[in-house]
Amino acid sequence: MPWTSRSASTLLLTAGLLALAACTGPGSAPPPKSSPPVFENEEQALAAGTEAYESYLGVWNRVVADGGLHPARIDEVTTGELRTFENESLSKLQELGWTFSGVASLEVFTISDWYSKPDAAGVLIVGSACVDMTGLQAMDGAGESVIKPERPAKRTWAVHIAQGTADQRPYVLAKHEVIKEGSSCGE
Repeated sequence: MPWTSRSASTLLLTAGLLALAACTGPGSAPPPKSSPPVFENEEQALAAGTEAYESYLGVWNRVVADGGLHPARIDEVTTGELRTFENESLSKLQELGWTFSGVASLEVFTISDWYSKPDAAGVLIVGSACVDMTGLQAMDGAGESVIKPERPAKRTWAVHIAQGTADQRPYVLAKHEVIKEGSSCGE
C-alpha cells in the first residue's frame, strides 16, 4: 500500500491520540463494591461503644449542670428519636428551674451484639450501660431536693449505638432505655 497524504494524516492523528492518552494517565479506578468493616473484632466494638456512651454522658452531665440551657448540645452524641426526646427532656429543666450538682457516671458498659457494618436501622453496637446516679443531685427553685430518697443508686440502660455524621462524634446513641434499677449493676 503506497503512502498517501491521507495515510500520513491518519498516522499523525493516531500518534497524537496515543500521546494524549498517555498524558492523562490511567482511568480512575471503579468505586469499591463494599466499604471496609467498621470494627474488626469485639474489642474494637466494645472500646467504641464505651467511648460513645462516655461522650454522651459527658455532654448530658454538662447540659444538666447548666440547668438545661442549650440542650441542642446533646445532638453531637445522639441521633433519631432519641435526639428529639433528649432535647425535649433537657429543655424542661429550664422550665422547672431545677439546679444540679455532681454527675452521673458510667460504671460498666457491655455489648451483647456488634456488627462490622451498620444494620438496616444504622445500628453498629447493641449493649447496656450501668450508670451510677448517686453523684447527681437536683434542687428545685426553693433549694429543696427533688431526688426521691428511694431513688436507686444504679440504673442500667439498653443502648444502641450508630455511626455519627460529619457534625457529630464518630459513634452516637440511637436508643437509650432503662431496663433495670437497683443498688448495684448486677441486680
